[in-house]
Amino acid sequence: MTTLVLVHGWAASSRIWQRQRQHFGASLELLTPDLPAWETGWLCDYLRPLPLDQTVLVGWSLGGMLAGEALARIGSAPRHLVLVGVAASFCRRPDFTGGVAPALVRARRRQLCSDPAQVVQEFAQLCLAPGEENFGQELLSLWPPPEVPEFLAAGLDYLLAQDLRPYLGRLTGNVTIVHGDADRVTPVAQAYYLKEQMPGARLEIFPDAGHLPFLTQAAKFNALMMELVDES
Repeated sequence: MTTLVLVHGWAASSRIWQRQRQHFGASLELLTPDLPAWETGWLCDYLRPLPLDQTVLVGWSLGGMLAGEALARIGSAPRHLVLVGVAASFCRRPDFTGGVAPALVRARRRQLCSDPAQVVQEFAQLCLAPGEENFGQELLSLWPPPEVPEFLAAGLDYLLAQDLRPYLGRLTGNVTIVHGDADRVTPVAQAYYLKEQMPGARLEIFPDAGHLPFLTQAAKFNALMMELVDES
């Protein structure tokens, strides 16, 4: 049986995959880990015992960066890797202008010390594109209470420091890039950059979707996942 692994992103938890749990829970081996740390080593240890040749691994946002780096480090490829709303480098670099200004991430990190709940709430709202406001209440029900500021800050530190570009050439298996064209967290230009660096990857752009296409366009996303599982 194919294993479907769903890795959440910053400030969220495994609850964010509720629509996928409802859709796939009875038909697949479904794993939705809650990340205890924003550390590639933890995810490497989690993935190593799995039958990767029978696994579809989905990483969303920061979770997708972790997944890509983990696979490159352990030198194994899953049956299929799906990168959802993932940046090659979340922050700008001297040789990469496609990311956000590091100063914005540092400002959010400082705000965590005084009002972590506000930081998380603003981020959750930013995940929805204009026109997706009707998902606001559902998103709030799936979003966990703010974690301790140190844990949230560690995730932002990862985004400030990590650059996935050196690992892209080592992601040699089947890769699908999924991105909302109205994503306000990770602009869609990041998806096109990933595609340029991984020419063999499949690119799926979800029109009018923000940073949560697996929630706001769940039927379309789940159909795509089922297609990849069937290909496996």
